[in-house]
Amino acid sequence: MHAFIPAVGAATASIFVYFLAREMWDSSVGVLSSLLIACSWPFIYRTNLGAKHEGIAIPLMLLSITLLLQSAKRGSLLRGLCAGLAMGLVVLSWGGFLYPWNLISLAVLAWLLLNPGDVKLARAYLAFVAVTDLFIAITPRFGPKTAFYSPAALVPWLAVAASVLSLAHAMPSRRAMARVGKKEVAIAVLACAAGLAAAWWAGLLATLPGRVLAVLIPVWRPVGVTTVAEHAVPTWASIYGDYGLLIPISAFGALICGYRARKRFEDMLALLLWASSAYAASSMARLTLLLAPAVALLASAGFAELVERLLALRGVRRRYRRGREVSGELVGLTLVILSLLLLPPLLNYRAVLATHQPPLILASSVPVVEYNYQYMDWISALEWIRANVPRGSVIATWWDYGYWISVNTLRNTTCDNATLDSKQIRRIARAFLSSEEEALRIFRELNVSYVVVFEPFLRAQVPYLGGYAYYSPAYGGIGGDMAKSYQMARWIGEDPDKYVAVGYIDGYPVLVPADTPEARNATLYHLLFVKTGRRRFFVFEPLPITGRPLANYKGPSLTIPQPKYFKLVYASQPNEWVLVFKVEYPPAGGRS
Repeated sequence: MHAFIPAVGAATASIFVYFLAREMWDSSVGVLSSLLIACSWPFIYRTNLGAKHEGIAIPLMLLSITLLLQSAKRGSLLRGLCAGLAMGLVVLSWGGFLYPWNLISLAVLAWLLLNPGDVKLARAYLAFVAVTDLFIAITPRFGPKTAFYSPAALVPWLAVAASVLSLAHAMPSRRAMARVGKKEVAIAVLACAAGLAAAWWAGLLATLPGRVLAVLIPVWRPVGVTTVAEHAVPTWASIYGDYGLLIPISAFGALICGYRARKRFEDMLALLLWASSAYAASSMARLTLLLAPAVALLASAGFAELVERLLALRGVRRRYRRGREVSGELVGLTLVILSLLLLPPLLNYRAVLATHQPPLILASSVPVVEYNYQYMDWISALEWIRANVPRGSVIATWWDYGYWISVNTLRNTTCDNATLDSKQIRRIARAFLSSEEEALRIFRELNVSYVVVFEPFLRAQVPYLGGYAYYSPAYGGIGGDMAKSYQMARWIGEDPDKYVAVGYIDGYPVLVPADTPEARNATLYHLLFVKTGRRRFFVFEPLPITGRPLANYKGPSLTIPQPKYFKLVYASQPNEWVLVFKVEYPPAGGRS
């Protein structure tokens, strides 16, 4: 049931974005926004069956903003409370609630500074933030500290203060705010920068998760954040590949909102939504998903503005310097061209493929469309763990697979995708890249009973051996713990080149252990390159008789020892990609 919720919830985004666009502009913008987000490849790709929480959180975020706008327009306190309730559900489902919580607060703060007499918005915001803060405070993962006295609560508190002052008619008037000169603005910016630097020096910002700081200030990005591909800084090409021409069209919509931001709260909120989500998407690859609603809304608004202006030209007789009129044919041709600009994003073949792509867990992280259940290894391993590993056992694995194991088997893992303690992740990385004795010491401290590793091995036929040589692929889209060991080394401050090297089989690059003592000694490699009933030979190993490498292989040639303290108890089916080991601790007083 848990696997279906994100996919079903994400489908409602096309409904909620319609109501939000209608509230901000009109129904025509709402219809186009709904269509664009329904066809958005980055949104579909990350909200399919078995995906994470964004499939629930983003639609609820859109609903919360819609209810807040309705509350401010109609003076309905109940709608303000409902907006807070919707945001409260975002809090329960998504650690990224910090973004919409602060986005709405920033928009309200900026608007009340420019329009201190808007008591309806102030009242609506206070109702919204009261319920939202209550949810944050009672959620064990966050608690009162996050809600009331953490750095993340600074902007909401400032918005609360502005709302209270507005209701008390104690805010500076708009005329007084208009008299603020460039000098005062510059001083305020410098003061904010100095305050930020002081907070960093005092360690106050350290309470924010590394992934949050990595988005806000990419130059301060911790090593642990950069070791995950989806947390890396994306290229312009990748962002444009996701959204195409919707990027410049939405930028035009944001420009229009910028001109109107002083007069309409909806435009100010839309502008901040687009600017902040674009900044976040430019800071972290995973957050291109967050940009999807903003692009859909602002591209629709920008397109509608262009169409409206063009249609208005039909009834106006304007002449160029040479005396030619603006013809209806020219207007019609321009409308056709503008409409054609929307076709590539709507007909994006990747969006269609994403709707047919099975969840990563079902295909063992192999991105395939034509699927005949040939990559069921993770499902096989999870079923075995659930049936054979005792309840209460702790399983050591790299954090990418922690959710899959804990959710599907109800067994404890050492770390998962939600682990905020970087020290815990470093301990697992050190255990995997250290000797078996050091790994045992760390695993004993963590009460680990089993270890799970994953590698989607491919194979090359070796006719004169009468079998196959197995290898780890070195190209994007397919990879397991061998590729991740490069990042594990970065986690613990080691040189990745001491562990991972690139070899070539028939001219194609493959990942192999480096010919170094560190690689030969690494516990992870002992586990990955264990001999199984099917895999008896790896491309980097010397031939049994001659001691020489394969004729069609170029790269480091070495032998990885078999594990000493780890017993292979299960190899997944049908490809033996997921390996489950039982830790065999030496007797008390023995060497470990």
